[in-house]
Amino acid sequence: MTRAAESVRRYSRFFKKQNALKVLDYGTGNMRNAVFLSDQGFRVFAADLPEQVEKLRACPAIRRVERLLATDELPGSRLDVDLVLSSYVFNIIMDHDERHSYLATAVANLRPGGYLLMEVRCRQPHERCDTTCTDYFSCAECSKTLTHEELDTLLAPHGLRRISHYYRSHAMSAIYQMD
Repeated sequence: MTRAAESVRRYSRFFKKQNALKVLDYGTGNMRNAVFLSDQGFRVFAADLPEQVEKLRACPAIRRVERLLATDELPGSRLDVDLVLSSYVFNIIMDHDERHSYLATAVANLRPGGYLLMEVRCRQPHERCDTTCTDYFSCAECSKTLTHEELDTLLAPHGLRRISHYYRSHAMSAIYQMD
């Protein structure tokens, strides 16, 4: 199994101190973050697209999570988690409405005052959008990368405010908290 995302490793102590121990890994992929947090004492729910969930059902690591859910189960689940993880999911979801649907589902499963940890591929200084681009969702160069300001704009309507962020060479991570 691959190593957990840098943001998850980096912020896991912060979330423990905040007693944010019930986690939804929303877009779990190969469960690398879910397994890491489970091993750290967190109670983890993992969710992904139905076809990925079917693949994961045969994975021995599934025993290390509280529950594995398909994304179509999440809207009605009301898990009331302390923390939702989103690691590179927004670099995959390109449609504006799908992104907002994803966020609405995350918020529906998050307790008031809970946290959302977003890690995304960030735009490099040498990556510039074409001069004809008027919206960062309209061209491949822009829509596959995000800055913390762009995330703030997307998350604010969902009642999430940024409390921390940091950049690495290829990624940006931000913690948001529910109002």
